[in-house]
Amino acid sequence: MPGDPQHLRFMRQENARLMDENRLLTDEVRALRRYVAELQRLQRTVQYFTPEQDILALLDETLDCAMQLLDVVDGSLLLIDEETDELVFVLVHGGVRETLPGHRFDRHLGIAGWVADHIEPAIVNSVYTDSRFLPAVDERFGFATHSLLAVPLAARGKPLGVIEVVNKRSGEPFDDKDASLLSILATLSASALDYAASAQIEESS
Repeated sequence: MPGDPQHLRFMRQENARLMDENRLLTDEVRALRRYVAELQRLQRTVQYFTPEQDILALLDETLDCAMQLLDVVDGSLLLIDEETDELVFVLVHGGVRETLPGHRFDRHLGIAGWVADHIEPAIVNSVYTDSRFLPAVDERFGFATHSLLAVPLAARGKPLGVIEVVNKRSGEPFDDKDASLLSILATLSASALDYAASAQIEESS
């Protein structure tokens, strides 16, 4: 019966469930719109890219896009210096943007080194419980890494570097969906690097 307490309790529970589902759908639509807007912005940059342009501008745009999509506090792009066998912070966004670029370390060390060596992503949501983590970088630059997602930059099976994003603003952990999205952007960056390098070789030959 309509006035039955059990019936009313069920209706209240069902109404709450529908409201929760509606909030989730609204959040998903907002996230999807944000994804589309950021990818369209990046697509416009890629569309007009030529080898004669500054490759770092495209990489910087890609890193910024990744940070916006994943809603993280900090991000960086590291490249392998084959002459010294080191990883070098080439682009950095966030709190250590002014101090971290140019810092280098043995390319086989740290989570980034593992990613470059194995050409595989790494999701680490508690870095101080991971033996691969290098706390020396945090200590030297006054930074606090809590969670980290790193994906390889690779072209033709060869590692070129690593893209890292650090600490979601929401405090939520990184997941496989985040890794897949960042890997797509890393593939774009690696292809652009390979394209620009090939063009330089052709010009010099």
